[in-house]
Amino acid sequence: MILSLLNKNILSIDLGSYETKIIEAKKNNDFIQINKAFSLLTPKGSYEDGRIKNEKLLSEALRHEFKKNKISSKTAYLTIKSTAIITREVFFPLVELKEIRGMLMYQLPEYLPMDISRYAVQYKILGKFFDGEKERLNILVVAVPKDIVEKHYFLLSNLNLKPVVLDYQSNSISKLIWFTDTINNHILVSEKTIAAIDLGYSSTNVSIIKSGKIRISRAIEVGGEDLDRNIMNLFDFTKEELYEKKYNIRDVNEINTDYSDYNRFINVIKKTIESIIEKLEKIIKYYISKEVENDINMILLYGGLSQINGVDKLFSNYFNIDTVVFNNLDKVSIQTDPNKYFNCISTLLRDEEV
Repeated sequence: MILSLLNKNILSIDLGSYETKIIEAKKNNDFIQINKAFSLLTPKGSYEDGRIKNEKLLSEALRHEFKKNKISSKTAYLTIKSTAIITREVFFPLVELKEIRGMLMYQLPEYLPMDISRYAVQYKILGKFFDGEKERLNILVVAVPKDIVEKHYFLLSNLNLKPVVLDYQSNSISKLIWFTDTINNHILVSEKTIAAIDLGYSSTNVSIIKSGKIRISRAIEVGGEDLDRNIMNLFDFTKEELYEKKYNIRDVNEINTDYSDYNRFINVIKKTIESIIEKLEKIIKYYISKEVENDINMILLYGGLSQINGVDKLFSNYFNIDTVVFNNLDKVSIQTDPNKYFNCISTLLRDEEV
């Protein structure tokens, strides 16, 4: 918790390869008040898979939107996701907290066979357990390429913002689920193990969260962009027509035998989402197989593709797990769609670790 920032306006930015979302908000210990929320189409080719490809183009677009929306805050929080971010669970003997980082940096090459000097490494203690008679620590390690961190820092600095927080999405989301009491006005989440799935444009991110702590975080390189490409291979739509038709289907689970354009359209959407589900299944099965008591009680969907009608039922039928599309949570006041700004909201929450 950064006490000096309580009740001050904070700018929270969620950069994406297709769309960038921004909120200006105030937070106290138990409530988030969002005063402004807006988005922009990310300039093509300027941002891909968590990497800034064209800083000049991106900063010009952001500067224009800040001015248009009369943004006054200079304190910036930023959330990223990338398939280049590595997360691992590691197990250490029970030692004093001050000794963990030294041990981690010494032993990390055993867990992550790569050039550690090229990564910014943080860790989070997930808990303690007994291995026979010896008590050990379960630690989540997060390694982010340093060039990703540095380029995001320079982007914010060049916009005359004060970069205070750079968080990766799974960590932010776990804190939001721990912070809230209910999702969608009635679903109690504190005792559940949740697979939170961001159905994004260039990638899909899954975070398995138990008791407010990340157990697994993975990003797969398939998302809404693949769906758009598959549709455009069959239909000659403008971007506007594609968007309207995609989000106005009756139900992606509809089964019809006639070979109409509408049914072909439904089928390509369903098949593409099922291909995402099949990749997610490997991650979910891996988590469940790790320990006998591992289970998932709920799947929480958010992000662009979660807005397709019937997608929750598609997931629920496939995994036989209760599935909901995020649309509301307590302790947060926002005047627009909270699903769209889920990552921005979650980044406002801080703790002393990762």
